[in-house]
Amino acid sequence: MRFFKAAYAVAWKDVLLELRRKETFTAMFFFSLLVLLMFNFTLSLDRTQVLSLAPGLLWLAITFTGVLGLGKGFLAERENECMDGLILSPVPRGAIFLGKLVGNFLFIFAVEAVTLPLFVVLFNLDVWGRIGLLVFVVILGTVGLSLLGTLLSAMTVQVRAREVMFPLLILPLVIPVLIGAVQATAGVMRGDGWADYAHWIRLLVAFDVVFSVASFWGFSFLLED
Repeated sequence: MRFFKAAYAVAWKDVLLELRRKETFTAMFFFSLLVLLMFNFTLSLDRTQVLSLAPGLLWLAITFTGVLGLGKGFLAERENECMDGLILSPVPRGAIFLGKLVGNFLFIFAVEAVTLPLFVVLFNLDVWGRIGLLVFVVILGTVGLSLLGTLLSAMTVQVRAREVMFPLLILPLVIPVLIGAVQATAGVMRGDGWADYAHWIRLLVAFDVVFSVASFWGFSFLLED
């Protein structure tokens, strides 16, 4: 119980800071909106081409937007030596990671909750009958992106060139998530049967489980360093 209370406190702290500053969400939202509008107005596609390219375009927007927000995940802890305060606090290290993870996931998902309907409308996609499955795939992919982003954000927070290092580190590692998410999203948008893209769903679940364990384990060593 103490573990989850500590995680809740860390996540709620991040949410309150964002509600006051509105920096991360605003930057992520307008960047995502700009990407979608650029795709929509520069690509003249028929329905077949839209169904072929839409999953990749959607996850391209989600990934770049997520990287923009995740790179700032631990910047607040740099101010006034707040990171030292977290390290010295009598709470499990995993609770700190979980709290930061939940906060990052909420920020990205809040942007997705606004941009995903806009994406469907702008590209005239007939997926409203399968929107639940589409949201499920987006959640699985966002969890994987948030896991990697939270860990690597903590790893690069003290690096001077973190704006360059963070994308260079996360983009190659997130490729399995993107492949699984794009393929599963394509199956949902085409209306394929569950069996046609279930293996991609399993890939996303396996990635989330493996990196959940690896990230919790690695985060403890990062704080010690």
